[in-house]
Amino acid sequence: MTDITTENEATKVVPDSYAETKEQLDEIVAQVRKKDVSLEKSLDLLEEGVALANRATELIDQAAWEAIETEQSDDTAAEQSADEADVEVDAASDLDDIDADAVTEETT
Repeated sequence: MTDITTENEATKVVPDSYAETKEQLDEIVAQVRKKDVSLEKSLDLLEEGVALANRATELIDQAAWEAIETEQSDDTAAEQSADEADVEVDAASDLDDIDADAVTEETT
């Protein structure tokens, strides 16, 4: 978790995972739904909830980008493997041609 400072409170802990973020948001919702919460406290909770919602969005975006990067990385690795296989086939074909030429020269 990461520490952040807000105007209303000295230091808040920002969750590092989506699950932690959602859990904190659920706690805020439960607090706001209580009838005995003051308006000031409700506004503080709203501010905290908005910050957590933004953090959740960041985490989702980060996960989406990581998935895209992984997919692109896998595609690149597959292409490189295919290119290497083509080079090996070409090299083997060239060796076969050289062997065939050598056999032809020996028989003549």
